[in-house]
Amino acid sequence: MNRKISLGLAVGLLILAVAVSSSITMSIVNREYNSILKGLPEKLERYEVLDELDGVIKNNYYLGSDEARLKAALVGGYVSGLKDPFSRFMTADEYAEYVSGTQGNMYGIGIKSEKTADNRIRVTAVYNGSPAQSVGLKKGDIIIAFDGIMLDASNFDELSAKLEGDKLTAVNITYKRNQTETTVNIVKGYEARSVFSKVYGNVGYIKISEFYSTTANQVNSAVTSLTSSKVSALVVDVRNNSSTNYKNAMDALDVFVPVNDSGVPAATVFDSKGNVVEKFATTAGEVGLPTAVLVDEKTGAAAELFACNIRDFSKGTLVGTKTKGIALVPKAFRLSDGNAVLLSVGIAKPYKSESFNAVGLIPDKESVLNNEADDIETDSQFLEAVALLTPNE
Repeated sequence: MNRKISLGLAVGLLILAVAVSSSITMSIVNREYNSILKGLPEKLERYEVLDELDGVIKNNYYLGSDEARLKAALVGGYVSGLKDPFSRFMTADEYAEYVSGTQGNMYGIGIKSEKTADNRIRVTAVYNGSPAQSVGLKKGDIIIAFDGIMLDASNFDELSAKLEGDKLTAVNITYKRNQTETTVNIVKGYEARSVFSKVYGNVGYIKISEFYSTTANQVNSAVTSLTSSKVSALVVDVRNNSSTNYKNAMDALDVFVPVNDSGVPAATVFDSKGNVVEKFATTAGEVGLPTAVLVDEKTGAAAELFACNIRDFSKGTLVGTKTKGIALVPKAFRLSDGNAVLLSVGIAKPYKSESFNAVGLIPDKESVLNNEADDIETDSQFLEAVALLTPNE
């Protein structure tokens, strides 16, 4: 049966609806208004000081100022005030390098270096597969000139920046080794290899220097090659690896551990409120060989999680020294001006163990490295691991 309502009732209902809607709207507005007001005095005071400082500089600084550089320094200083090892400000170019680096596409010539007392550059490490390695640069070489210009105190920062920069650009580098000077032309940029493997006797050795998006495939290839060589055990080396890319590390872990049917993630990232930010599951097969993982005081973050989970899944033992104890998980946020900020957004918890953050991992077999050997065959921690894995050989 159809029922009609009177015009007066309809108008009354309309007025009631408008009143309710207005009440809800005002409630939302008041809530937003209160949230804006919260902390407003502190914010105003902060910006007032910055505005005052800006005026002092513009009116009094003799050499003049670069607005873009001041802005970058301001934002960078704000982030550095967090006193967090992973949180940092990145320019647009630095952000592009960061993103490219997580994929293993590297800028620069592929070395680690340090400044000497006489304003030269000492090569402290050369990365595998890098342009520096291809032209013969070695650890200990001293770079003395770029494009024919000798390094000195006045030009060190400008010239040393030529070690980095865009891919496919070239630079002439003059270096000294045993009093002999050599000049080479290096094209910058390369795809980094993060995995090195070799057979030593009956033991397969796998070195993982970093966790890139390509690392898991490289690890899988190394394991396949080593198992076809009929090795009886594996030593996986993550010493001096403090990668912060947890996803790439968990992808590499997948090569070693079984699929977990219990529903417990291989690793979980929690934010400051205890909420789950990310979960990592295992999906691949596993290595059926006795395994030891080499760790040291420079093993941190994603590499620590990798090592811890090898042990948590009962797939290997840890050999070496106590690790860094860093489980912070960083994430990059792109800003509206093209720059970016990297912030620690959570903490990673392993498969079974409690968090290793601020405490580190204690190896099952503690072993102090008693020599800085370039050859792994004379590396005391590697030999300790081999003895542990092959006690009857």
